[in-house]
Amino acid sequence: MDTEPLDAFPSFRLRLADGDTHDVLGTDGRPVGQVLASGGGHFARVGPDRGPTRQSLQGAGGDAVMFHIAHHGLPDEPATAYSGAPEARVAVSLVPLQRQELVDTTARAFTFYALRQPHVVAILSGLEVVGAERDAVRSRAGCRRVARLLRLVQAPAQALLDESTGDTREWLALPLARLLTFCHQGRVRLEATAEQPPADLRGRYTARHGADADLATLHRIWQDLRSTPSPGVDRSGIDAAMDALPTDKFAGSAVSCRATAARLEAVRAAAEEAAAPTADHDQGEAGSLLRELSALSAETGERLEATALVLDDTGRLGTVRDINDALGLARLGVPAGSGEQSVRMGSTELGPVRPSADGRWTGPGITEAFHSPEGAAAALILAHLAREESLRPNRTL
Repeated sequence: MDTEPLDAFPSFRLRLADGDTHDVLGTDGRPVGQVLASGGGHFARVGPDRGPTRQSLQGAGGDAVMFHIAHHGLPDEPATAYSGAPEARVAVSLVPLQRQELVDTTARAFTFYALRQPHVVAILSGLEVVGAERDAVRSRAGCRRVARLLRLVQAPAQALLDESTGDTREWLALPLARLLTFCHQGRVRLEATAEQPPADLRGRYTARHGADADLATLHRIWQDLRSTPSPGVDRSGIDAAMDALPTDKFAGSAVSCRATAARLEAVRAAAEEAAAPTADHDQGEAGSLLRELSALSAETGERLEATALVLDDTGRLGTVRDINDALGLARLGVPAGSGEQSVRMGSTELGPVRPSADGRWTGPGITEAFHSPEGAAAALILAHLAREESLRPNRTL
C-alpha cells in the first residue's frame, strides 16, 4: 500500500487505513498513531492524546509523531550532525521559544496555581538556562554542554506530561510533546555534532572575533561553578587562572592568540587538578562543570594556536581575508589521520597538503613550507589561478 513520508519527520510515513483515516507508521513500518478527518480538516490521535484540527494531513501527522516521541523517544537511528553553528543555534532556540505557549496553556490548566506548580517552575527555569546558552554551540564542548542542559527542560516536562490527566492533559499534551520533541532532537544532534564537527567547529577561527563566543561560554561555566556547592573541590587555582585571562582581543594577532592559549592551558590544568581529589566518585553538577571547563579551555586553546599559524602565513599570502577568499574557491577535504587534506578546484586535485617533518605544511610544487595547512592550501589555489591566467590567450580589441 502506498505511503507518504512526513515532511517534518521523514522517518515516519502516512498510510491510508480506512476511509478518511490514515495510519502514522514508525521506522519499523508499524502504526504509532492515526490521523482522522474532522470538519474539513484532520487531527492526530495517539493513545489518550488528541491534537487540534489542522488544515493539512501533514500537519496532523506531525502532531501524531510528536505525541509518539514524547512517550517513546526518537527512533533508534543514527543522529545527523548539524551543518554548522548557525543551524545548531536555530535548533536550540526552538526550545526557549516554547515558553509563551507553555505559560499560556499551564495558566488554563492550573489557573492561579500555574507558577507554583513544581514541574512548571522547573521547566521555565530550564528554558531560561538553555536560552542563555544558545551561543555555546559554536564549540564542540559547548554542544555537549547544551545537550546536558536540555535535560533541565526535558525531565520536568516529561514528569508533568506523565502526571497529567483529564482536562489538564488535554490542554498540555501537545505543547509538552512539542517541547519534548525539540529537546530529544536537540540533544542527540548536538552530541552528533560534537562527535563529527562541521568545519566551523574545528580548526582555526576564521574571523577576528571568532573566539569571543567560546570565551564567553567559558566564563558562564566558571560562574556556574562558583555558585554550585562543591565540597572537597578547591577552586582557588581555577579562579586565579580565569582572572588572568584577557578581557578582549583574544585573536587579534598571532601574539594575542598564543598568549590567550597559554592562559587557557592554565585554566585547563587548574580544572583537572580541582577534579582529581574526587575523581573516584560522582561529583554531580560540579563534576560536570569541571569537565566542561577543562574541555572548552583545551578546545579553544587549540583553535587559537591554529589561528596563530594562519596569521603567521599572512606575511607571504596577504591578509586573513585574502586567505579566506582563496580557500572559498576550492573544496577542502576532511583531514586524514596522517593530517593530509585534499584541495580540489572543480575536478582538479591540487593537493594534498600534508605536514612536513618540521611540523610545517607543504604540498605539490611548494618549495618553502607554510606554518598552517590553510596557508599551504591557499598557496596551491593561488598558484593554480595564476597558471590558468597565464595560459589564457591575449585578447586585443
